Amino acid sequence: MEKLLPFVFGPLVFAALLLVIATGIRRVISRFRSRPTPEQRNAAYQAYLQRLLHPQAEVLERELGKLLPERLLQLYEDRSAVQAAGFQLESPGKKGWWSKPWQVYCFEPLDLESLNALPYEEKLGPGFCFATTGRGSWYWIAASDERAKDSPVIYLDYDSGGSHGATVAESLEEFLKMPRLPLR
Repeated sequence: MEKLLPFVFGPLVFAALLLVIATGIRRVISRFRSRPTPEQRNAAYQAYLQRLLHPQAEVLERELGKLLPERLLQLYEDRSAVQAAGFQLESPGKKGWWSKPWQVYCFEPLDLESLNALPYEEKLGPGFCFATTGRGSWYWIAASDERAKDSPVIYLDYDSGGSHGATVAESLEEFLKMPRLPLR
């Protein structure tokens, strides 16, 4: 009886151990194979940069059926401004341990590809997510029937949901003038 338990359950334990090892090896191999090469990363970045520096506001507005604010269009005319990446904005007058910096990973290209890939908020209506945190959150600005000079910037947080729908700034102009710090 003493030899029966190891004789019966020994092969089962051994098979389970082999399955765990094989699964681990498979994950490592798939992770290694799915990494883009430096050439692929460079090509993806160049494609992103091409889209970012050549905004297609008219096409996007036609798809939305609304007009984007004038200040957003001006932002995309300033090539150096839209290429800024990896910073956080500090809300004026809200310094201290309780203040939350607004992280900006990068600006999104102003085109149909971005519009179709980015979230749409039914409650907010037509608009455009012009920047991202890179962590499942975006900065959104409204589109309207008539071209507005500017519009509030709303934070769409699909990652943790804590600040979802918060107004970051009363206008894009105010948002862009917030003090910038490097990402932590």
